[in-house]
Amino acid sequence: MNTKQLLISGALSCISAWSVAQTRYVDDVFSKSDIVLNSNVEYGQNFYFLNLPPAPPGTSTSNPQIGPLQMDVYSPPVSDTETDRPLVILLHTGSFLPKYINGQATGSKTDSSIVDLAHRFAMKGYVAAAINYRLGWNPLAPSQIERTAGILNAVYRALHDAQTAVRFFKKEASTYGIDPAKIFLLGQGSGGYVTLAYGFLNDQSETALPKFQLQDGSSVVDPALVGDVDGMGGQVNNYNHPGYSNQVAMTANLGGALGDRSWMNGIWSEPPLASIHARRDVFAPFDSGTVIVPATGQPVVNVHGSRAAVFRANALGNNDIWQNHTFNDAFSTRAYAMNAKAQYEGLFQLEIAEVSGPGEDSAPWEWWDSASVVAEAPFLGEDGNSIHADGLATNPDMSATKGRLYSDTIIGFLIPRMKVVIDNPNLQVESIGAGIAHRVYPNPVSDVCYLGVHESNAIHSWTLRDVQGRVVASETYEAATPVVKISRGNLPAGVYVLVAETSMGMLAERLMFE
Repeated sequence: MNTKQLLISGALSCISAWSVAQTRYVDDVFSKSDIVLNSNVEYGQNFYFLNLPPAPPGTSTSNPQIGPLQMDVYSPPVSDTETDRPLVILLHTGSFLPKYINGQATGSKTDSSIVDLAHRFAMKGYVAAAINYRLGWNPLAPSQIERTAGILNAVYRALHDAQTAVRFFKKEASTYGIDPAKIFLLGQGSGGYVTLAYGFLNDQSETALPKFQLQDGSSVVDPALVGDVDGMGGQVNNYNHPGYSNQVAMTANLGGALGDRSWMNGIWSEPPLASIHARRDVFAPFDSGTVIVPATGQPVVNVHGSRAAVFRANALGNNDIWQNHTFNDAFSTRAYAMNAKAQYEGLFQLEIAEVSGPGEDSAPWEWWDSASVVAEAPFLGEDGNSIHADGLATNPDMSATKGRLYSDTIIGFLIPRMKVVIDNPNLQVESIGAGIAHRVYPNPVSDVCYLGVHESNAIHSWTLRDVQGRVVASETYEAATPVVKISRGNLPAGVYVLVAETSMGMLAERLMFE
């Protein structure tokens, strides 16, 4: 064999060894050019309150109208034969206002960092979905309670949209070749507020804490108007894809904050939590503090940041799946050097040198094309030059190279933890194409009906809500059972929504009382 043949043989051997060594969902198993992008997929519809892009024309706060919810889906190549792939749903940043109108160069599903992360997950064999969610609130409202009401309702609407996306994919699991039990949420900035709420806002009373109350003592969130925490009911809320649960396998946030750490109570449905956050973030506190309006410095509401949330997640046992696993990678070693594993498993603390201006670079993974910002912003009545300059004030060395380096950190820290969740043999199983297997009979209902689930499952409790989202009946069982009897009682004829908490997650079904 000559020298050239030896070199070729050696190269082929290296390629063969490299291919064998690749672990799907950890390493890249596809190239970026292999990834299939399906843009502007409609995953649901709901009421828009903001008469600004991307809201449908003609919508407004005083006259909300239903419009589409859209997302971009990044999938492995059509030649990929896997049918139970994990799904990552990505939520962008943007202060809950449209891009440019928010005074920022970012704020949509096509942000550079979102697109980059979506490709990275798909290259490892995941399906990734970058969703747009509904936007709108008034950060310049004169009183703090008005600003609190605005931001909490903005998070609440986005939460409903994320739930809609989850239920959509559970309904269409076979279409996208995903395992509905392996859905992950990852939010940046404002999206981080949403993913934190997604995991832990699970009781309506949690929206009525004193700091969320109006002067008359009522909550700033009115479920009769905007629906309940599970996305059902409400005069101006559309519940999409009934019969599928909102349960996810894990949530993660890049910045953002939790409305209140008392939302975390360690119940079975709360997922493990991973957080990546800059310690000196002035827009969303790293530990606990007050959210401020960047443009005016006015307070909005006191919240709990990533460090406080991850500490409580570990104390309650949410992150036991990782506590019981040894991570030897460089990213985990760095994380434990900043915050001990026993109390803070799942937290990656970013330490970035302070810059002149409003504060530290709290989102160093972001970058944008300055020429596009300057050209596009004027179409929305904004000054693109100022927006670009303001972005550079806290991210002076912004570049694609820098952003992708931080994406390396995000992926390097999250992927090992996601893989542990994927490999968990006790991960709650949901039936593909049918949500949680169940049956309600008879339906329509004259006097009584029965709710039954598979014998491997069990019902812990149920609630019945009218079309305005009000609870009209409920039952909790000390000993869970696969079949329960539901009596109509004196309830009038009409449509109701039955929501049940089962060992495999939440299910919902429409009931018709004759």
